[in-house]
Amino acid sequence: MTQRVTLFGRARYFFRNYVVHGRVRVFLQYLFTKFQALFIQPTILPYFVTFFPHRKSSYSYMIPKVAPRAEGAELPVPPEKLWYGYGKTAEEWLDSGKKHVGNMRRILDESGHSFAEESRILEFGCAGARMLRCFADEAEKGEVWGTDISADHIVWCKQYLSPPFHFFTTTTAPHLPFEDGYFDFIYAGSVFTHIDDLTDAWLMELRRVTKKDGKLYITIHDNDTIRILSQQKDFIAKTLSCHKHYYENRDFGMFTIGRFMRSQVFYDSEYLTEMLDPFFETLSITPEAYDFQTAFLLRKK
Repeated sequence: MTQRVTLFGRARYFFRNYVVHGRVRVFLQYLFTKFQALFIQPTILPYFVTFFPHRKSSYSYMIPKVAPRAEGAELPVPPEKLWYGYGKTAEEWLDSGKKHVGNMRRILDESGHSFAEESRILEFGCAGARMLRCFADEAEKGEVWGTDISADHIVWCKQYLSPPFHFFTTTTAPHLPFEDGYFDFIYAGSVFTHIDDLTDAWLMELRRVTKKDGKLYITIHDNDTIRILSQQKDFIAKTLSCHKHYYENRDFGMFTIGRFMRSQVFYDSEYLTEMLDPFFETLSITPEAYDFQTAFLLRKK
């Protein structure tokens, strides 16, 4: 079971922690913005990058057949490159998923929610199914779906985790291939932390495919996140510290550091609650439900 991080993985972590983020990142973003402005309007660029293709550097590719999983066998763990930094070993990766789902189930229990027979569940932004795999029982009795803009993750999940789960690749455009009111419960861990301009459109699309009185669980960066990060030195904290002018006076409703798929989006909780109010009832707001992210549990009005 144990899979230790390779030398390449450690180098990638070092590069992300000390080069990609912090003041070096800010300087590179500044250069990129100036360079980009010479050739293309910034508002146009995102439309050319709508998802991450499978084997994006290959002109063509083949997906091999995989032998069916033996009955009763444990769900396999994806390769290290699909872990997205959630742990340095397979055990840590699995434990982080159990922890985040455990917190989410506790919040749902406190709201009086229980999963009925044949529940339909969607994870919006499932990556390698780190959290989704914890819904194996619900998948056997109902439908559990996962989607992501990373086709590499979705291809692996379809090969090794379907059945009992279902997967499809989506894009940054707010559209899901389901009829109105299809799902009982939708959750998105650390997804709306990376959506800036299309937040409202995606919330409305998730609302469309949620049944009446169905629930939506999302995690965000908020005021409490800023407080926690101001006491830390990880890569997000370093990035945030370069933009203190956004939050020092506590007069922000929302701000984003970076754009497109690499954005880090922060909300004032009251501002977000007011924004959601016409369409969702906010059942609970739970700080540190997803590490330093705050969880909003919503019910469709």
